[in-house]
Amino acid sequence: MTEFVCIIPARCGSRGLPGKNTTSFCSRPLIEWTILHALAANVGSVVVCTNDSVVSEIATKHSCEIYDEPDELAKDMVSMESVLLWTLERYAELHGTKPTWLMLLQCTSPLKLASHLREVAAIARTGAFNSVFSVVPSAHCCWRMSGKEPSAEWMHRGDRKRMTRQEAGQQWTENGAIYAVKSDRLLTDETRFCPPMYLYEMPLWSGFQVDTPEELALIELIMRARLQ
Repeated sequence: MTEFVCIIPARCGSRGLPGKNTTSFCSRPLIEWTILHALAANVGSVVVCTNDSVVSEIATKHSCEIYDEPDELAKDMVSMESVLLWTLERYAELHGTKPTWLMLLQCTSPLKLASHLREVAAIARTGAFNSVFSVVPSAHCCWRMSGKEPSAEWMHRGDRKRMTRQEAGQQWTENGAIYAVKSDRLLTDETRFCPPMYLYEMPLWSGFQVDTPEELALIELIMRARLQ
């Protein structure tokens, strides 16, 4: 049985940044960085799922497997789990077997390194976890709307009395870079978050994702500094 398959989803049609996956980022198309990270890590075969012909051309140049994503999966409100399940089924059809692990790599998080992928794979191989995913240290005081009233998402004692950072303890935020999940648990649970889970902590500078022109410019500055 294949141990790992790296999946890079790259649908066209971003609203925040049109042509996001193929936009120029540090002299390469954005998606190419994640393809290169996956190939350099050498943890498993690399599959690109897309409905974008330009993405397909880039993936072909690097000899990746390409799955033509159906239109119903290329919509804004489709969950990542739906894409993973479809890709797993497609892989099984083509290869006659399922991998033990799927490793999801999002090209909108280009600040990961091949070494990060190898470390996640090593943690997965211990057999102690069903899910491993990347996070960065965080103490954000997030809010969301609950009806017409703002609702606190941060650690608090109740009655909107905020805990100090010391009281709240260590917190993390997903950075969207790497998600590894056992295939059999993905099939039964239909989520990439299957306990027992491991939070793989990456450096704070990796905690940015490209969704808007402003984020693209900011992350490019970080990337260029890292490349020097």
